[in-house]
Amino acid sequence: MSDIRHSLLRRDALSAAKEVLYHLDIYFSSQLQSAPLPIVDKGPVELLEEFVFQVPKERSAQPKEQTKDSVRQIIFSSLFSPQGNKADDSRMSLLGKLVSMAVAVCRIPVLECAASWLQRTPVLYCVRLAKALVDDYCCLVPGSIQTLKQIFSASPRFCCQFITSVTALYDLSSDDLIPPMDLLEMIVNWIFEDPSVLQVLMTLQLHLTEKNLYGRLGLILFDHMVPLVEEINRLADELNPLNASQEIELSLDRLAQALQVAMASGALLCTRDDLRTLCSRLPHNNLLQLVISGPVQQPPHAALPPGFYPHIHTPPLGYGAVPAHPAAHPALPTHPGHTFISGVTFPFRPIR
Repeated sequence: MSDIRHSLLRRDALSAAKEVLYHLDIYFSSQLQSAPLPIVDKGPVELLEEFVFQVPKERSAQPKEQTKDSVRQIIFSSLFSPQGNKADDSRMSLLGKLVSMAVAVCRIPVLECAASWLQRTPVLYCVRLAKALVDDYCCLVPGSIQTLKQIFSASPRFCCQFITSVTALYDLSSDDLIPPMDLLEMIVNWIFEDPSVLQVLMTLQLHLTEKNLYGRLGLILFDHMVPLVEEINRLADELNPLNASQEIELSLDRLAQALQVAMASGALLCTRDDLRTLCSRLPHNNLLQLVISGPVQQPPHAALPPGFYPHIHTPPLGYGAVPAHPAAHPALPTHPGHTFISGVTFPFRPIR
């Protein structure tokens, strides 16, 4: 029936309707020779609906689109998956130009293929693609970053993978590896518009638990936290003479919140002592002190070694409570507007 349909699509409506009736006459005549009451299959009915009753065949559109997407992904992967040979340099150069052009003309299918490529390709090559895009849209032509910024609504999936690659590119180890201000502002705007690249940690605990990996597989390496904390400390020292106490306090609050969510979700595995030692270099911050001081001891988690953060965080005993004798205890310092998240269920939206 598919061959007949392709032939009918090339005809005008009247001719196609006559052709359908002709083919159905032959089809049912042959059916009657083998059975007194032929079974009407789905194929003939669909031909009647489409070419006699003029009902558009929408049900085949989605599988056809899915097939196109699959073929496109396979071709893209075949072209640009690194092979560990001399052709990789040419392959990456061409990929950088293709994705840069796709950003310029907002070619969504190419961006979606690039997103899948970034997700399954080793970080070394992802960083090279990210650097090519940053050079094109943040360095070569002033103001061109607006073009890159606008693709967020077209392909949020690509933007999510791009942020991950940029994070790996700029490790803050030298002045050359500090991201441009325009790039930072763009990523902040993306995150404000759709905070789901952040909320992915909220779903992590469930997935790790289902695979029996919770407390066993740390997705955020503690060693990667060390340069981050050192850089925050360095910037705080630079900003301190500039009366930027509010900005410093806000950045430390954000660090504390990120640490808490990462530990609660099982993404960051570390001992309290290691965390205290690392954060002791930072300026004092109430929320950060609350996170690293450790919760009230919970029943041991089967998958967590002793001394590691349990998955439920409870405020230390007496924190925020009214003491029995107020005069005998000085008031605890507080930081308005920020609260300790005590084991609540976080709302989230899946990555699109």
